[in-house]
This record gives sequence, C-alpha cells and structure tokens, in this order.
Amino acid sequence: MPNEPVTLLPPSSQQDPKNGFTLAFLTNGAFTPEGPGGAKRGHKEIIDLFKVAEQLGYDRGWVRNRHFDNYSSSPLTIIAAAAQHTSRIRLGTAIIPVGYEDPIRLAEDAATVDLLADERLELGIATGIPGFGDIFGSGVGPQDFKRYAGQKVERFLDAIGGTVLGRASVEQGKPAVAADLSAERLHGPSLQDPAGTGIPYYARPYSESLRGRIWYGPGSVESAEVAARQGLDLLMSAIGPAIGLGFEAGQRAQIDAHRAAWTRTDRAPRSSASRLFFPFVNDRQRRLYQDYADLRNEYGPAASRPPGALAPVPFEERSKEPAAKPVVPGLLSPVVVAEPAEIIEYLRSDVAVQAAGELSIFLPPGFTHAENLELLENIATLVASQLGWTPSSAVLA
Repeated sequence: MPNEPVTLLPPSSQQDPKNGFTLAFLTNGAFTPEGPGGAKRGHKEIIDLFKVAEQLGYDRGWVRNRHFDNYSSSPLTIIAAAAQHTSRIRLGTAIIPVGYEDPIRLAEDAATVDLLADERLELGIATGIPGFGDIFGSGVGPQDFKRYAGQKVERFLDAIGGTVLGRASVEQGKPAVAADLSAERLHGPSLQDPAGTGIPYYARPYSESLRGRIWYGPGSVESAEVAARQGLDLLMSAIGPAIGLGFEAGQRAQIDAHRAAWTRTDRAPRSSASRLFFPFVNDRQRRLYQDYADLRNEYGPAASRPPGALAPVPFEERSKEPAAKPVVPGLLSPVVVAEPAEIIEYLRSDVAVQAAGELSIFLPPGFTHAENLELLENIATLVASQLGWTPSSAVLA
C-alpha cells in the first residue's frame, strides 16, 4: 500500500462545495423507555452526535425514521433541535416515508425546519412500505399502497416547490377548488393573483432552495431513474437491489441509471452510499464490532437493538413461514471488521462507493453513545483522512 493518502472518489463525482468526498453518519436514534433518562436521554444523545461530528469535520448527519419502536419517529423535530446546537454540518432525514404523511403538512414542516436551520436541511424521502397503512389511515390495501404513496410524493414535491395547491372561489363563502397543477407554479412568495381567478393557496413558509436538496431512497434501478427525472438525489442504504448482481455492483447500477436519467441542468446529481465497517485498534473494539457482525449475519437489519425494542426474528425462521415475504427486499451490505489498513482497501475496491459522492457511516443502534462517538472518531481520523477526505471547517453554501 502506498504511504501517501489515496483519493477514494474522483473529483467529478463530488457535488458538494468542497474537495474530495463528503463524509456522513447515519443513526437510527435508538433509545430505551427505561433506565437513566430514558427516551429523553436517547434523543438528546442524537443532538450530541451532531455536535461531535461537526467538531470532527463530518459534512452531514442523517437521522432515520422508524415508527412504533424504540427509534426516532420524528427526524424533522430532532433536526430542528440539532440546528440550534450546530452551525455548519448538514442535517438529513433518511428517510421520511411520505406514504404515511400528509404531504402538505410535511412540506410546511420541512420548510420551517430548513429556515430555522439556515438552509442546512437535506431532506431524504421515499414512498414507504405498506405495513402500517391501516394504522395511518391510508384507506388502501397493500397492493395499492405504492401507487397511493407515489401520488403523495408528487403532491409533496408540488407543495415544497411552490405549486398552487388550490384556489378560493371568487364567490364569497365558497370552498377552495383544485388548481390546474400542470399550468400553475409559483416561484416565490410575491405572485400576484390574476383578477377574478380566486385567491391561490400554496404552502407556507417557502424555502426557495429546499426543492433542490431533496434525496430519494430507491428500492430498485427503476425507482432510481424516476428519482432522477424528478430532480431528486440518490440516498442509498445498506440494502441493495436484488437484480442478479452483487451488493456493490447492484448499487453501482442504481447510481449509473440515476446519472443517465438526470434531467436537471443547474448541477450534476448527488449520491450517498451507506456502509457498515468497523476499524479496530484494540481487542476491546474488535470483540465489540465482531459481536455486532455476528448479530447482523443472524438477524439482518434487526440486529443490535436497544433495550425494549421489538424482538427480531432470525432469517431462517421467517423463511419457514409459507406466506412470509422476504425479510429484506434486496441484498445486505457486508459488515467489515478489520484493522484500518484493511478497511481502506475494502472501500477502495467498492465500485458503488467509488462512484458515490458521499460515504455514510452506519452507527449500530445497540451501541452505547460512547461507543458510537468512538467509532465516528476512528473512522474520521484513521480511515477517511487516508482516502482523500478533508474535514469541513467552513459553513457550506
């Protein structure tokens, strides 16, 4: 291995205003309802993650969304709080399932948070899965949820972009009527309504640049192409598409398809790849990280949960259920536990990471806060710094 640092990503793939690639972390926001501090302490530890990550020079932090369990269910609220304790690091949601949301209210909340955060919000969204549709009152069956949720995504994008959502009738006392969304789009808060057409309704507050900072979590190559045509960046998790390719190659196919379908002309597309790797420098760390790797191999994404969280079911048991669907609709990222030099070689050989503009570090939800902070520091100082990453110190424009 050469002694000098080797750039991980080509400069052409980097779309954030700094040299090299961007480094991020991804947290589930795990907590326990019992013990010292309980859920209050768990949520405040997320804020501390952002503060420490900013001090280490991380470019972005992502908060996952998970309902009805001991994990963050309100990432926008957390980000609003984190914005008051940080000044530079970008603040992301990974992801908000729009199928469970009112798209107009979500647009209002997102714009409000973005303005409070000095336009540092990176808004990750997806349609979601149909499992909680009845609880959230979707009124559609599992077979129709994808179409239903897709329509909500479109409505949300209209709202966040300033489209007229409806009009008050010119006749006093009449209710609002639907607007022709294909013909009317606002470009700011000062649109003058033509006489006699009714007062336009559109989402407020309005954050002018937020529509350009929305990411999409794709479940397939096709959905990556759809995201590109919608002008959305690509936010890939530690699960890749099952398309007859390996994990890394499958995600690389998503990146390539997304770039090929990109239609925006103001900038090139961005992509983020999440990975599970653990550089150890002592036996304590090696044992901790290998224990997590063993759990991940047995339980998949349900591994390493906080106390009181819903119990996972091993892959083998679920596969014996005749009517059970696959636990994961794709391939799982490998878990790499190794010394820093071997981690560096692993990342240099990952074709999806090589093509992405951002490397996102997954923090196991079963780790203590101190253990995750230690992992953040080890990756920043022992791995990323040797791959061409430059810690951020100035406010990103």
